[in-house]
Amino acid sequence: MPSMPPPIEAPILDPEHLQLLRLAAQDLGLLRLGAVDLEHPGFAPAKATYERFLDAGKAGSMGFLERTREVRQDPAQMLPGARTLLVVCVPYDGEAGPIARYAQSLDYHTVLHGRLLGLQARLHELAPGSDSLICVDTKPVLERSAAALAGLGFLGKHGCLIVPGLGSYVLLGALMTTAALRDAPGGRPANTVQTALWDACGSCRRCLDACPTDAFDSPGHLDPRRCIAYLTIEEREPIADTLAAKLGERIAGCDVCQEVCPYNAGDRQGRTPAVAKLDPPPGGPRTIDLVKIAEIGSSRQRALVRGTALRRIPRRHLRRNALLALGNREGPAVGEEAAVLRRGCLDPDPQIAAAAAWASARRKVALAAEQEDSTEGCPPEDRSSNTQYCPNDHVTKDRLI
Repeated sequence: MPSMPPPIEAPILDPEHLQLLRLAAQDLGLLRLGAVDLEHPGFAPAKATYERFLDAGKAGSMGFLERTREVRQDPAQMLPGARTLLVVCVPYDGEAGPIARYAQSLDYHTVLHGRLLGLQARLHELAPGSDSLICVDTKPVLERSAAALAGLGFLGKHGCLIVPGLGSYVLLGALMTTAALRDAPGGRPANTVQTALWDACGSCRRCLDACPTDAFDSPGHLDPRRCIAYLTIEEREPIADTLAAKLGERIAGCDVCQEVCPYNAGDRQGRTPAVAKLDPPPGGPRTIDLVKIAEIGSSRQRALVRGTALRRIPRRHLRRNALLALGNREGPAVGEEAAVLRRGCLDPDPQIAAAAAWASARRKVALAAEQEDSTEGCPPEDRSSNTQYCPNDHVTKDRLI
């Protein structure tokens, strides 16, 4: 019988290689590079938690989580022969407002992917013959657990990774590779750095107590179906009245649990190296006008979300969110706010109409018989709640976002 060929040995990443990769990552604006073996036993608790999460139905409208259940248990299915995950982070800034901080800059998916391309090239120089796969959020990887196991930081009670010196306002990216980790001779294994869950949080529970919708079942365990980030970005069904009343004026995400975290106190922008900063989106920072967004048309919506992570939210749900936000403002609605809510009640989309009716009731907007004539005087083709002009309402296309 012919002899079997010897097994192909995986390319090696030793501590010296990792240090060179860290230097390359820093130059690319990727901070705190760490590495973890995909077979690390520390993944077991995270995988078990993920299974319980799905079995309890907590994924809600996020069907992609169920579809990728098997791959998240065995991410090497995405890259045959994969042995190691290199994890990096990028800090982000922003201001408190109706849009979460991470979505106020250029779309992080694009930015991190571009920076990881440079790191990928350096990896292949240091580990010839290795293969790799860039993973940025959309790839089914348990990235927060990987980052903690790789030594980047620890998981806080809000479930976010907290990176010492940077806090939790960080975005994660990873390179999956067929190269294998080699421990330093006589030293500590390169892939066993980990911190006990919540240890560095101590008795603090500010994030849990501050959540407007009481979305945490326990430390580190979030029920997305009650989370404002999920409700405004992922929820495709109507939002329950009791939850809608707690959204405030947020229309895309929520930072409350991170805003109260002591690890995020101080000057975040001063901690971020210039090379790591995220640029503003095309056209500059977005100015949010809820009245305009409640009736935003297709072209204006495309301009608003262009180059940002806001592209995740369909126009229908962006309008719904803006109407609910208007409903959460104080006092009776008057002027344009009242007019927008009245027109919303007539929208052919039942979810838009329901959101407008809810907001109208809260803002004491009378839906009298004259509403039936609210489009009188408008050309038939202009009787739309999106981007059309109606003399009675004094709203033109140019005044809509």
